[in-house]
Amino acid sequence: MSMAAGTWTRISIQTSLMAERPVFIDTGYFVALLNKRDLLHALALSLARDWQKRNRRVVTTDAVLIELGSFFARSVLRASVIDAIRDVRSGEALEVVATTSALLDRGTTRYAAHQDKSWSLTDCVSMEVMLDAGCREAATPDHHFQQAGFVALMHT
Repeated sequence: MSMAAGTWTRISIQTSLMAERPVFIDTGYFVALLNKRDLLHALALSLARDWQKRNRRVVTTDAVLIELGSFFARSVLRASVIDAIRDVRSGEALEVVATTSALLDRGTTRYAAHQDKSWSLTDCVSMEVMLDAGCREAATPDHHFQQAGFVALMHT
């Protein structure tokens, strides 16, 4: 199943300054949104509609988009994912935080400090961005974010 280019524009999650804290978009959310067969696909669509309705600010990172591309590298959805990544990076629907050297250093420090966890480096970079942006919620089914004290919005 594919998702047409421009979907991010149609979902049109506008960025604006609001009293409500922004939500962080993790790889698991994008996977569910792009794959109509994913058990969390309907929930991902519902979350997007809710954010649009509430004009909720959403944030992700280059690292998440790289992980998304890697996830679908050998999938029939690869072309759809390429279009989606381009849409996300060129649109205004989501704020995409660049993975700078300083951010990667902070993520690596978190990664090293939590060797008792199975958190990925992308997770650790994402957690640092969440702290910077004031996010408490992550659109993800990944329990690692809960281990770090955040709220994971997606569960199977």
